[in-house]
Amino acid sequence: MARSGRASGAVKASAAVLVESRLAAPQLATALLARPGLSALLHSGLGKRLLSITAPAGYGKTTALAQFAAQAETLGVTVAWLSLEEEDNDPLLFFRYLASALRHADARLGRSVLAQTAGGSVVSTEAVAASMLGDLSAVEGRLLLVLDDFHLVHDEGLHRQVEWLIAHLPPTIGVAIASRTRLPLSLSPWRVRNQLLELDATHFGLALDEAADFVGIVSGAPLNRAQIQALHDRTEGWIAGLQLASLALRESGDRSAFVRDFSGTDRDITDYLGEHVLDSLPPDVRDFLLDTAGLERFSAELCDEVRSRGDSHAMLAEVQARNLFLSGLDRTRTWFRYHHLFADYLRGRTRERPADASRAISLRASAWFQRHGLLREAIRYAFDGLDLERAADLVADFSAELVQHRGEHATLLGWLARLPQHLVYARPTIRVGHAWSLAMTRRYAEAEQELRALEHACHENGDDTLRCMVEMIRCVYWAHVGEPLQAKAGSEIWLKSWPRADAFCTGVVANVLASACCATDAFEQGDKALAIARRSFSETRADYGLAWAAALAAMLAMRHGDYDDASKQARAGLVVVERSLGVASYAGSMLALLAAEICYEQGNLPGAKTFLEIGLPFVDDHGLIEMTTAGYLTRARLLHLAGDVALADSCLLEGESLGHRLRLPRLALILSAERCALRLRNGSIEDAQKLARSYGLIGYDPGAPNQALSNSEDCVRLIQLRLRMSATQTNTANVAGAFNDALRQAMRDNHRAQVARLLVLKAVHHYRTQEGAQALRMLDEALDHAARCGLVRSVVDSDPIVLEMIEAIRSNRADRQVESRGLAPDAYLQTLLTAGGRTLTPNATSATPSAGVDTATTEPLTERELKVLRLLKTGLGNRELARSLFVSEATVKWHLHNIFAKLGVKNRTSALARAEQNSLL
Repeated sequence: MARSGRASGAVKASAAVLVESRLAAPQLATALLARPGLSALLHSGLGKRLLSITAPAGYGKTTALAQFAAQAETLGVTVAWLSLEEEDNDPLLFFRYLASALRHADARLGRSVLAQTAGGSVVSTEAVAASMLGDLSAVEGRLLLVLDDFHLVHDEGLHRQVEWLIAHLPPTIGVAIASRTRLPLSLSPWRVRNQLLELDATHFGLALDEAADFVGIVSGAPLNRAQIQALHDRTEGWIAGLQLASLALRESGDRSAFVRDFSGTDRDITDYLGEHVLDSLPPDVRDFLLDTAGLERFSAELCDEVRSRGDSHAMLAEVQARNLFLSGLDRTRTWFRYHHLFADYLRGRTRERPADASRAISLRASAWFQRHGLLREAIRYAFDGLDLERAADLVADFSAELVQHRGEHATLLGWLARLPQHLVYARPTIRVGHAWSLAMTRRYAEAEQELRALEHACHENGDDTLRCMVEMIRCVYWAHVGEPLQAKAGSEIWLKSWPRADAFCTGVVANVLASACCATDAFEQGDKALAIARRSFSETRADYGLAWAAALAAMLAMRHGDYDDASKQARAGLVVVERSLGVASYAGSMLALLAAEICYEQGNLPGAKTFLEIGLPFVDDHGLIEMTTAGYLTRARLLHLAGDVALADSCLLEGESLGHRLRLPRLALILSAERCALRLRNGSIEDAQKLARSYGLIGYDPGAPNQALSNSEDCVRLIQLRLRMSATQTNTANVAGAFNDALRQAMRDNHRAQVARLLVLKAVHHYRTQEGAQALRMLDEALDHAARCGLVRSVVDSDPIVLEMIEAIRSNRADRQVESRGLAPDAYLQTLLTAGGRTLTPNATSATPSAGVDTATTEPLTERELKVLRLLKTGLGNRELARSLFVSEATVKWHLHNIFAKLGVKNRTSALARAEQNSLL
């Protein structure tokens, strides 16, 4: 990305301080009023789920919370603090700052959220909130999360996610929220459970004795009891009003007259600010306040820049000495801000100055932030200075990093809404970022329009750099909208046209090509594309891209019919993700969802549940529908096995609705077909037929010869065949013809798993039509195919009669005392029967009993797995293991799952015993 100026080490330090200033409570003044009553109230909220503080500006909410936080830390409570700003209405930015605040308090927290929001992928707030909850669930001891100035967050989606997060926090974590306005959260559930402490202006107003002490500290001399009573009555204990009155008293010659005339209203406060505070200041101090009023936060160096002077250190010292509402934001007291009430007043006064002067200050601030590499702030002050040309130039510089590497699409789209179209159109770089954001936020119609305009611009101006980026985004767009042929053709052309392109871009397009090859059954070409992607992403150390490559390799293996290789690819990808991004991340989730589907297919139900738990928070967010379908299908099938048919159907309907809403017809089709299959498995044949007709999956005469199986989705074709078989009036010859057509198609596509599934179903069909002996021979051959593909559940779930047929095959083999060559291994038949819940009977021809297709592997444990194994010996639970390893609990479960699989065991006790046998400990 092109950027104006490079940040030096000092510059980077400035950036870090600027960010850190929002992650810590403001520094407390040395002469601070003690408020034991309010302190006791706040401490009573330590055991509550939520502490709600709502009061207008000037009531001392932030100061009281800062005192409370400091006192809580002395009691062993970890405090995470976040001061919110307007820009936090970008959901991704909000959660990034929230994760940073948690990590600032405890280095073990926030890691997964920071990792998953570091790339340019679009991630929903639901997914990020769920990931954050996973981190927080591993916390031991008390933790208090403080969100200050929550009134600045007006995004309703964020309100709902904060509400959800609070509702699901462990009991050891509390949240304190301070706002000028009523919290936009549903508080009644916590109120009913006595998990809410609500404080408002009545609690924060100073009592009479507190007001007397406060006025004495600020004004420099105490008032008599009657004067204090008058001030207190007129301000109603409003701290800002009392402070402003106290400042004015220092300059007043007649204190009694001042108190008599002072009303304490907002308007009176404004008058006194002008007449008794600002206007009474030395001209140089007054000018300093007005010059810096427009800055949200400032340092002496920044103030020197905007004022074109060199005395800002002295001016800041003078402002501090006069108690003029200045708050320090960091421990070194380098960064400051004015109290909101005072800042609002000062900004009102600056409107009386020439407009050009205020604009010049904003533009100097913009230039300073730009030089220091802080483009977000540089853009803000360019807008404040009404220099839209400059703002557009800065947005152009920042857009690529913002959307491709940070994923802050809402921020970019917000800036573009403020820029005139002619300025955007004149800067293709902005439009590239715009197109990328539109595609990644699933605004496909707008993305298509922007891409067409950019493609026309490339044709007009011949800018190769621009054309390279636009064509890359076009490839990604085709993949996202479910057009694999266009994605494949476009990716092939791109890779040939841009052999020297940026390695990251090359990796992105190579992954797009691999996904298109998977959809079009070009398996060999897909493997070659993945080799390019892995090489490119390894060169740029882009683990997110490597994770995508691993996920696509797993998808290719599954579609080709090699579930053992698919499992290996998914697990290898999870190892890559775990080392940098965290398993409980967006990248980890897509691999986990695929791994869940693979585990379910191979009959490893505990593994399927573990991976599903990791992947589900992101199930709706993936650009390719394969990950989304894997999540919904696996969850529904596990629910059905658990006996909850209604919830399984609801899960599928939810996913189908998502497909319709996002205009993803493949997703909707696959899940609607699975709803029919669910009814077939439950024995509701008539309901399945009726639902299938409503979806158009079958006609009103399912066995009619004109009802072709034209659908290209393998799973849908299987369900259509099962629906035909279940029809009472089905023409046997027509069904046999449909099977043959489907088999020819699967063999032509080289879909080995689909061939095996079709052969199983065909054998079942023959068995039901009284061709018993022939059907058993057919099934034996089909199961030999299925065993080599690694299939279990799709065989067991295909039809209830399959298990009866397998038992008959085993019985025949026992009678013959010989196992036919080239047919399904008996150990595999045992695995299928076990998966179907059948009790095994001894078989003379059986080899050593096997618990499943995957026997204990000789694959060595990794260093991290060995460390987990050693910690297991100490008796630690999952939560304690997570804390010891500085990872999430979901990551621990993943490690345990891998350890059990490699050792060929099912629980901790067996794992330790096997480890002792193998001298691993």
